[in-house]
Amino acid sequence: MRLAGLLLLGSFLIATSLGCATPAPLVRLKPSAGEVVWVSGRATVARADAGIRVGVAFDRQDGPALGLRVEVENGTGANLDVDPREFTFTNCRDARPSSCSLTTRVIDPERVLLALDETQSRERAKTVNGQALLGTLVILNAVGDVATIASGRADQNTGAGTVAAGSMMQTAAIAGETRRLSLAHQQAIWSNEALRHNTLFPGSGTGGRVYVPIDLDAGVVWLHVRTGGRVFSFPFQQTVTQVAEPRTRNLERGGGF
Repeated sequence: MRLAGLLLLGSFLIATSLGCATPAPLVRLKPSAGEVVWVSGRATVARADAGIRVGVAFDRQDGPALGLRVEVENGTGANLDVDPREFTFTNCRDARPSSCSLTTRVIDPERVLLALDETQSRERAKTVNGQALLGTLVILNAVGDVATIASGRADQNTGAGTVAAGSMMQTAAIAGETRRLSLAHQQAIWSNEALRHNTLFPGSGTGGRVYVPIDLDAGVVWLHVRTGGRVFSFPFQQTVTQVAEPRTRNLERGGGF
């Protein structure tokens, strides 16, 4: 009975972890105004005003967000405050202003890092509690096995529940470690690659990635970089490419593409 319950629970966990995933569309941004120069494979546009120079390029698609590389140089004689929380974006269906949605702030890296810290804390507690529960299950099954053997009623299934519980405990530990590594990877991106709040001294600069949520219906995406009391706006043409499903049926039959 214990074995049947464990197998049922294991089947449920496997079933809930699997799904019918489809390839996400590929979204790309291309500068649609200004002189384009290529920097490390990125089409880059720049604006300058009153000693402040801002360069922007599309960098990469990262899940449900688009990352744009933003660089700011301070050519003034005073300190310059660069805060991505002051950056905004506008999605438009086309070039007409009437097709644009409301201007919204870009994703705040500090809020993301705080959310990741909270998730990591909950994940640690979840792992500890899960291991304690499964460890108790292993002990209970082992005690039951010992009692069965002592009574002389042992058969070929004796010990199977303990083995299954131990296997589930190990699998849960591996899954928890995988989730923790994923969180650590995300934290590294938002800590080291995303553009964060900086004070630029005269003659210095900074750069990093700024993220905006993907809107598949947008034809033009505007990024507005506000710094030094000025706003530098950059329009990008958005293209969306649907990724075809792999032709597994032909492969299974031995056919080609």
